[in-house]
Amino acid sequence: MELVESIVTQATELFLERGLKAISMDDIAKAVGISKRTLYENFNSKDELLSDCIKQMEANRREKIAILCKNAKDVIDVLIVVSKDMVANLNRISPLFLQDLNLYHFRLANDLFNKHREEQFEGLKQMIRKGKEEGLILKDIDESLMSEIITSTQKSNMPIISSGKYPYDKIFRHTILCFIRGFATERGRQRIDEAYAPIER
Repeated sequence: MELVESIVTQATELFLERGLKAISMDDIAKAVGISKRTLYENFNSKDELLSDCIKQMEANRREKIAILCKNAKDVIDVLIVVSKDMVANLNRISPLFLQDLNLYHFRLANDLFNKHREEQFEGLKQMIRKGKEEGLILKDIDESLMSEIITSTQKSNMPIISSGKYPYDKIFRHTILCFIRGFATERGRQRIDEAYAPIER
């Protein structure tokens, strides 16, 4: 089990840093310090290994978000810490990884996004509902509609994100952050503005 975990960890680091196409099974075997034969005894293909890498990344993400949410004092705090963590994670990822994932592993990328979207949709609905109770989100906001808008916007942003043309933080500040400010009450907007510098105009 330790060997499998080591392979997944090393492969994930290589994939995120240099993209998928540039990394071979030989590269991964060398990074782990094992033979290519041993690598194939644990993973039948690069696709199988990539799938396990993404599953582990998602498990780590969910665990970290759960901790961040548990320590947050209110909904705005949750939105701020989770979004900042999301941007920090994207900054670790080479645009080549996202480009290769969409070009050569579209089905895997699509399945991953759909699963992530379902989780995020339900999470957003709960946060919006809680934010209304806390007086930080406008009472007349439709929870389902706003959650649909945010998750759909994130999907439409993927080509921009994977292009590497703009910093991830800038993309977030010009899209999702605008939505968050838009459905927040005045007190909620004040909290957001304290956490982020003014959006460029």
